[in-house]
Amino acid sequence: MLQMLVGIQLLLLVATVAAFPWSREVMLSLGGLTRGSALRQVVVEVSSAMQPVVLRILLTIPVVLLVFWPQLIARLGRWHLPLFAIYYAVAAAVSQAAFSVWALKFVADTATAPQQVALLLGVGGAWTLFVVLLFGVVIVAWQYSLRQVFWYLLFLAVAEVTALLPLLLHEAMPWAPLLFQVMIHVAIYAMVGFAITRMMAAQRAQRAALTEANVQLTQYAAAQEQLAVSHERNRMARELHDTLAHSLSAVAVQLEAVDSAMTTAPDEAHLILGKALAQTRSGLTETRRAMHALRATPLDDLGLALAIKNLAITTAQRNGLALQVEVPETQPNLSPAIEQGIYRIAQEALANVVHHARASRLAVALTYNGAVTLRVQDNGCGFDAGEVKGDHVGLQLMHERATMMQGTLTVTSAPGAGTTIKLVAL
Repeated sequence: MLQMLVGIQLLLLVATVAAFPWSREVMLSLGGLTRGSALRQVVVEVSSAMQPVVLRILLTIPVVLLVFWPQLIARLGRWHLPLFAIYYAVAAAVSQAAFSVWALKFVADTATAPQQVALLLGVGGAWTLFVVLLFGVVIVAWQYSLRQVFWYLLFLAVAEVTALLPLLLHEAMPWAPLLFQVMIHVAIYAMVGFAITRMMAAQRAQRAALTEANVQLTQYAAAQEQLAVSHERNRMARELHDTLAHSLSAVAVQLEAVDSAMTTAPDEAHLILGKALAQTRSGLTETRRAMHALRATPLDDLGLALAIKNLAITTAQRNGLALQVEVPETQPNLSPAIEQGIYRIAQEALANVVHHARASRLAVALTYNGAVTLRVQDNGCGFDAGEVKGDHVGLQLMHERATMMQGTLTVTSAPGAGTTIKLVAL
C-alpha cells in the first residue's frame, strides 16, 4: 500500500513538471486579472514557479527511500511505519507552505483582487493537502490503536496549520475560514480513523479467536492421536495375549510334561515334544498374522472394499465358517482416517466372532449410498447387550473409533440369537 501511494504521488509529480511548458500560455490568458505590465514580468520569470516544485521533489526523495529501499526498511524495523507517517505529513505540509508563499507573491503581482484569489488558492491547496494526508490516516489506523491514531490526528492538525501559516500570517487574509477548514479536515480524519480502527480491532479479535480455535483443535487432535495409540497398544496386547501368550503357556506346560516323562516314558515324552513343536509353530503363525493385521497394509494394497473382503474370507477359512460377503464394486472416496477406522472395526468385529461367538455362519456386508455402512453378522451364542459392562474392551474400542469418525455403531444381540454389528460412517 505504501508503494502504491508513493507511486501515485510520483505520477502526479511527473504530471506537474510536464505541465510547466504550457504555464506561459496559461499565465498570458489571465489578462483580465492582471495589473498592466506586472504579468509580463511574472511570465518572463516563470522559472520562479519551479521553486515549490523543486522543493517538493527534494522532499519526495526520502519518502521514496523509505518505501523502496529494502535495507533501510529492514534496519528501521518497527520504527519504519511511524517514521514514514510523520515524515510523509511533514513533507506534504512544507511543500504546501512553499506553494502558498509563491501563490501569495503571484497574486500580489498579477491579480486585481489578491485577497480573494489567495483565499481561493489557499482553500484549494488545503483540500489537496487533505487528500494526501488522508492516505496517512488510513495507514496509521490500519496498524495502530485508537489512542495512537488520536495523537497522530493532533500532529496532522499542526501540520495543516503549518501548511496554511503563510496565508494565516498575511495581514489582509481572513483566517477564520482557513482554520474552520482545518477543523473539518481533522473531524473527517477522526471519523475515518475510528471506523478503520474498529474494523481492524474486530479483525484482530477474529484472528485471535481463530488462533485459539486452531490451538484447541491441535491439542484435541494430539489427544485423539494419543488415544488412538493407546487403543492400538491395547489391541496389540490383546492380540499377543490371544496368540503368543496362549501358545507359550501351552508350550511351557508341554515342556514341563516332557521333562517329567523324559526318564520314565521316553516315547510319551517324544510324543509330547512333537505336540509342543506343533504348538510353537502354530503360535508363530498366529503371531505373524496378528502383526501383519496390526500394520493394516491391505488398505494400501487393495483398498477398503477388497481389504475387508479378504479379511472376511481369511477369517472364515481359518475358523471353518460359512461365509456370505458383499462389498461394492466401485471404491468409495473416503479419507485415509475413515478407511483405517472402518477396517479396524471390521477386524475387531471378526475377532469377536472367532473368540466369543462360537458361530458356524458369518455374513459381512459393506455398502455405500452417501454413507458407508459396515455390517458383521453371525449365528453364534450371542449375549445380552443390556448387561455389557465396561470391561468389554473390544466393544468399547469399536464405539470409540465410530465416535472419532463422526459415525454410529449399533450392536444387536441376544442369548442364542447371534450378534449383528452395524457401523454407519458419513
